[in-house]
Amino acid sequence: MVSIKEILSLERFSNFKLINKNADLSREVTSVDITETPDVKDYTSQDTLLLTTAMNFKDNQQSLINFISELASVPVAALGIKLSRFIHTIDKEVIEHADKLGFPLIEIPENWKLGQATHSISTYISKDETEKLYYALEVQQRMNSMLIKEFSVERMLNQLSQFLRLPLVLINPFYKVEVTSNDFKNDQKLLKENLRYFNNVYLPDKDSVNVDFNSRIAVFEVPAFSYFPYYLIVSNLETISYPFSHLAIEQAINSLSFAIYKDSRIRATEQEDVNLLFSSLINTTDGSPISLESNPEFFERYHLKDSSYYKVIICGIDPGSDIENSEYVNERYQLTFEWLQSVLVTLDPNISIFGFGDSNKFAILLQDKHEYYEAYCRHLQQEYKKFFKESLSFGIGNEVSDFTQIHSSFVEALETFDLCKGEGKREFLEIYRPRNFEELLQLLPQDKVRPFVLSTLGELAFPSNTKDKELKKTLQSYMDNQCDITKTSNDIFVHRNTVKYRINKCEEMLRVNVSDPVHSLNIRLALFISKHIQNN
Repeated sequence: MVSIKEILSLERFSNFKLINKNADLSREVTSVDITETPDVKDYTSQDTLLLTTAMNFKDNQQSLINFISELASVPVAALGIKLSRFIHTIDKEVIEHADKLGFPLIEIPENWKLGQATHSISTYISKDETEKLYYALEVQQRMNSMLIKEFSVERMLNQLSQFLRLPLVLINPFYKVEVTSNDFKNDQKLLKENLRYFNNVYLPDKDSVNVDFNSRIAVFEVPAFSYFPYYLIVSNLETISYPFSHLAIEQAINSLSFAIYKDSRIRATEQEDVNLLFSSLINTTDGSPISLESNPEFFERYHLKDSSYYKVIICGIDPGSDIENSEYVNERYQLTFEWLQSVLVTLDPNISIFGFGDSNKFAILLQDKHEYYEAYCRHLQQEYKKFFKESLSFGIGNEVSDFTQIHSSFVEALETFDLCKGEGKREFLEIYRPRNFEELLQLLPQDKVRPFVLSTLGELAFPSNTKDKELKKTLQSYMDNQCDITKTSNDIFVHRNTVKYRINKCEEMLRVNVSDPVHSLNIRLALFISKHIQNN
């Protein structure tokens, strides 16, 4: 937009004089109009440069004070007065009042007709907007040309910086510097100033910050992703010159957004090939179909290396966001993936990240021993919440020493993760431990194990009378004491002969030798399961 200062600085309006010294010359002018009536307030648009001969205030400049107050409240950009017609000087009180409001009073020279002044200024404003439009289109054409030529984001940013003659910094959704223009290579002080502004001024109140071209630094959102934008920091705005405009920077941002999104999709497509290889490794128990030793270059391409240590960690996004549409989930998956890579690779370049067909889970493969890997995971949990609305959980498999055993560590990690998730846990960090028999039994439905109990224990499976209950109790103690008569007798406080009688009775009912290893194992299992079923 054109400002009062810009109009007064033009050669064609050089004999327009500013009457009051403390006027705000940054006021924008969008239109020009003429008035000779004092009640124009309700009929004038804001940012209008209003011209008048002040005929109605010829004998009463005190009324001019009220008139200026009304115009300032609209707000009108400025008031131009032709002093040679009805008023030849402006009273001191009027000037002081205008200064108090910062409201510009401009003297229109005698040789200018108000209609002529209106036409000239309107023409300039119209031409100015046209020039700014042409400039914005040129920016768009340059950026689109770079897109067609497949310039990198870094190269596009540098070309844009040169064209605009402004230093630029691109910040990713995780508030880290993605790219800087060449201006910062020899000016780290300027870069630090930009980042301080971004972190200390912009981020704390970004939803209400308006771009101000009169400030030194401004930040623009770059909507490469709908829910996770990038940010463009523009420096030295005080040096911008006509015909730079907000429209020009918007055109540049649109092209940058497309370039960033395109690069992200290319990376995602390349990663899909890596994920397919990983899926083939975890879905076979016979080892890799391709030998690591005979194809080292192939595996290096897929971020895998020969090592005596491998450990798989399943990282999952906890449910709970209010936003769960497909666009958000896809963006979150891609950016979480990139975020995990950026953080973990700084810890160890041999840590690899893979997807395996679940939009909420990732597999992290450690290929070197890390004493503090649990602390790494805790760090990820804390940092993730700074950029995303959800939290992370981890299931950790045991280490394996051979590449062909990665499948085993993955299964352990995934089982641990799914078990904790099934229990309703959130933001957990659990290491795999082998399940005991009771935990494994809980995975089987009762209608599948009950027939085994009945066929093994018969009437003793779920006894209802006192006699059978005593027999089952004695059999249980006999099994627990490794078929030792004396220990069983002491355990249940009955005579040895009573124990012998009851065991013989049990063998008659079950029609097996309870001391036989195979039958003993079945009986022990059946006794355990029957107790578990009764307790549930």
